[in-house]
Order: sequence, then C-alpha cells, then structure tokens
Amino acid sequence: MSGDNLSEQNNLVRDAIANLRRNEEAQIGRQIAQLVEESKAAQINKVDQQQEALQALSRRLQAARTRVEASKAQREQKSHSETMRDLDRERQTTDEAIAGQEQRQSELVRQIEELEARVAELDETDVEREELPDESVLKLQMLRGLGVEPLTDPETGLISKVRLWSAAEASVVSVDESMPAQQMAARLWDLCSA
Repeated sequence: MSGDNLSEQNNLVRDAIANLRRNEEAQIGRQIAQLVEESKAAQINKVDQQQEALQALSRRLQAARTRVEASKAQREQKSHSETMRDLDRERQTTDEAIAGQEQRQSELVRQIEELEARVAELDETDVEREELPDESVLKLQMLRGLGVEPLTDPETGLISKVRLWSAAEASVVSVDESMPAQQMAARLWDLCSA
C-alpha cells in the first residue's frame, strides 16, 4: 500500500472518528436538549402545581379572614347593642330620677305657695280683734296632736270612745263616766306614750 493510500485511509478514519464524535456529540446534545425540555416541562408543571397550591392557600386565607371579620363584626355589633341597651337603661333611670325630682320640686313649690299665702293671710288679720277659739277646741287640737281622737256616739252626740294613735298601734278606749278625770287622763297618757 502506498503512503498516499494510507494517508487517505487515515484521513477517512479520522473523518469517520470525527463524524462519529460529531454524531455522538449531536446525540448527546439531543439527549441534553431532551433532558432540558423534560426538565422545563417538569419545572412548568411544578410551578403550576405550586401556583394552584398558593391559590388554594390564598382562598383559604381569604375565607379565614372573612370568618374572622364576620366574627369581629358580630362581636362589635353585640357589644354595640349591649352598649345601646345599657345606655337606654341609664337614660330611663335618669329620666325617672328627673321626673321624680321635678315632681318633688313642684310639690315643694306648691307648699311654698301655700305657706306664703298663709303668711300673707296671717299678716292681714288683725290679731287683736280676732276671737280666740273655745277652750274645749284648743284641748281637742292638743289631744289630736298627741294622737288622741275622740269618737262621739251618733245617738247622743257625746264622746263615748277614744281612738289612740301611736307609732306601733291604734287602740280604742271606752270612756267610763264613773272613772275620775285624772285617772282617765293618766290612762290616756300611758297609752299615748307607749
């Protein structure tokens, strides 16, 4: 074999090796490209899954926030309604107290007017010309002030019984004509002071 031939074969082998290498590299490149594409698809799929999971979490978070806000609004509404009920009760109590004070004030004003009228009447009367009440009338007024109320017999018009008023009780005592006046007075006094 000649050197040319050998060199040609050598070139052919080199070209074949180079082609093989290129083919091998191309195949490796294709495999790498395929792996990259598969990796991209897996990444996209994984990103899609993560986005779906994120959206689901976002929906759950929004639902939880909505429940919390509704619960908070309900608590605020409840506390607001309780506050309004308390304020209404307080206003009603205040209105009742004001009405009581106004009633008391009007009663006091009426009493003051009556007393002023009585004072004016007493100022106008001539004490020197006024007739004094009968002695028995004065005694009856004094007895009534002590809680002694004489009761008259409807048939005779005379005092037949005496009603005694005290802080603890009311008693009726029959008037006995045979009893001395001092003894009767002592008995009445004892009952009045009891």
